[in-house]
Amino acid sequence: MANPHGPLFIVLNSASGKDDGDTRCAAIESVLVPAGRAFEIFRVEDPSQLPAIAKQAVAAAKKAGGCVIVAGGDGTINAVTQDVLGSGCAFGVLPQGTFNYFARSHDLPTGSIEEGVRALLDADIRQAQVGVVNDRAFLVNASLGLYPDLLQDREAYKQRFGRSRAIALWSALVTLTHRHRQLSLSIEEDGKAARTVRTPTLLVGNNPLQLEHIGVEGTDVVGRGQLAAIMSRPL
Repeated sequence: MANPHGPLFIVLNSASGKDDGDTRCAAIESVLVPAGRAFEIFRVEDPSQLPAIAKQAVAAAKKAGGCVIVAGGDGTINAVTQDVLGSGCAFGVLPQGTFNYFARSHDLPTGSIEEGVRALLDADIRQAQVGVVNDRAFLVNASLGLYPDLLQDREAYKQRFGRSRAIALWSALVTLTHRHRQLSLSIEEDGKAARTVRTPTLLVGNNPLQLEHIGVEGTDVVGRGQLAAIMSRPL
């Protein structure tokens, strides 16, 4: 049984959030040290390091009977999820991204990082629905085609102009003006015969808040044992 009150092994994405990594590490320490809670911070300076560092944190948490905590946005949370699943460790989140869909849909504090750390000290364990596509687990969405291109371009714009929702939306508009390849996909739904479709993008949603935000109807089933697969018509 996962122990929510064990030592905390925190994977901190220094590229997420408005404050630099040193500032956020100091903020975490300012709460955990006076509380007497054992912890270790695993800083991710380069996104390519994230999978390896996540494995290190999970291995340390398993050995110590502790909790894996991720401080970052929804993308960072998804990446760490791959290694936490099946580990037997409790999993906590300090939301530090732009939209924080996972945190907001689970009523986690999205204000200061100190507020999030204080919430972890008294946290209990709750279940969260995990989606799987091609053996890859995800908590918010999995996607092919145009949508991941949007995310990649968004990160490039944020590095140049700063992290804000306005920058994220502006980068999306710029990306959408470019030409995009059409995907040919074989889709099987509820055991029915597979059908072939052509679309510029496929998004499999596991978060009703995100789907509502982008204007998709009928998302009330998401989170109750079902996922939503969304495709756009060829343009």
